Amino acid sequence: MRQRLWRPYLAVGVLATLVLTGCTSIVSGQNVAPPVAPNSDLTVVGDSGNAFDQTVKNSLDDVLAFWRKVYPSVSGGKQLPELKGKLYSVDGAHPGAEAKQNGCINKAGADAVVDNAFYCELDDSIAWDRNAQHLVPALGAKYGPLLVAMVFAHEFGHAVQQRLGLFNQQVPLIVHESQADCASGAFTATVMQNQAPHIRVTAQDLDQALIGYLNVRDDTPADEKEISHGDGFDRIGAVADGFQNGVTECYKSNWSDRKFTERPFEPGSQDEQQQGNEPFAQVINPGTNAQGGGGLQPDLNRFWKAAAGTVKKPWTDVKIAEATHPKCGDTSSSFGYCPDDNTVYFDKEFAQQAYNSMSVLNVDRQTANVSVTENQPGDFALGTLFAFGWSLAVRHQLFNRSLDDGPALLAASCYTGAYAKDINVASGTPGHSGGFILSPPDLDEATSAVLRLVGEDQAFGARGTTGLERVQSFVKGYDGGLGVC
Repeated sequence: MRQRLWRPYLAVGVLATLVLTGCTSIVSGQNVAPPVAPNSDLTVVGDSGNAFDQTVKNSLDDVLAFWRKVYPSVSGGKQLPELKGKLYSVDGAHPGAEAKQNGCINKAGADAVVDNAFYCELDDSIAWDRNAQHLVPALGAKYGPLLVAMVFAHEFGHAVQQRLGLFNQQVPLIVHESQADCASGAFTATVMQNQAPHIRVTAQDLDQALIGYLNVRDDTPADEKEISHGDGFDRIGAVADGFQNGVTECYKSNWSDRKFTERPFEPGSQDEQQQGNEPFAQVINPGTNAQGGGGLQPDLNRFWKAAAGTVKKPWTDVKIAEATHPKCGDTSSSFGYCPDDNTVYFDKEFAQQAYNSMSVLNVDRQTANVSVTENQPGDFALGTLFAFGWSLAVRHQLFNRSLDDGPALLAASCYTGAYAKDINVASGTPGHSGGFILSPPDLDEATSAVLRLVGEDQAFGARGTTGLERVQSFVKGYDGGLGVC
């Protein structure tokens, strides 16, 4: 049996309706959003008739229409084979007898659908748990109905894999899961272009959905055998690739060569004991580890001094200082770079909020209900803000370019991605002995910060950029290095 899951064993909430107002397209010189199509009448076994099931039907209707159009581009011109199986809505807390009609539920039991949505290869079907306290309805309630559509675009991405014979590949599970994430991103791009008949959303809705998608990352695995869907950087990066490049990128022949960043802690290490988090006091201490600091700020100066040398430019080490507002630049913010004195200023209270800015899904193992716990520690979320400050210093010192506009922020995101790649190495790596390196959860923290924290008015402000655009720049720098920034 092959059952393709979105995210196993999770769940909370009640879902709003799918249709939102917002993103518009230019039609005959006027800003006009095409009219929303009437609700889908797809046939669903166990259809409750509630708002969530209608949202799923609308989403799947649009996903199917999308794939009927683009499937020939990945299949050598062949038309999309329709689903042979049915669609199944199941109350995960009280599954009815009709749920057993689904091939995977019939074979694995009703628990297979609890806190889940999946494509079942056994009978070429799609099933989901509609219980309001369980995974997908809960996330839709918290992060918006676009997230629901992205979930089912991911699931149909698995159906496409089956049609292309990709399940015959002997590859790690994460290859197929990230490919389905990419397919979800490709579909989402058409949603933002108002090409999905049932969905109208804004760029802000997309950023909110991406934060929700980030929250269904894998937990840090105990070992490599536990890696399945990817960490948050892997998942959001795949979505971003699909969004930018479309389905031909997702289903290219060398997708399995993709590099992934999810990894376990080194067993018995201090990093594992601290779950990857330095204390807050260390993150804002500019000293080296030997001096009682966290080591980030000296390492940023190490990295950028070396980079400046490659373009034959001098580098003056950046400093940090605690202050309510930066001494120059955007003096209304609580975190920012001042070129006049080459200093990154931070307000301690805001820095503490940034340090405790992660959200985590919690599962009640008895009821399968999920709650989202906010304000959890993530040292490199705050570290990412410091890295952005250094990146603006690069704009100033090396290139004398603008610091206060959208291009500056996107360049800083790209530079920060390149720096993150440099320090995402195992301990003892040559050139990093005793230096600052990332912990397994740190790229998730960076992705979260780029999506949300960086764009807050208290930090650098959005400056006309979206969270997705900043993430795309971050991924670009991580994958391609400084030369692509």
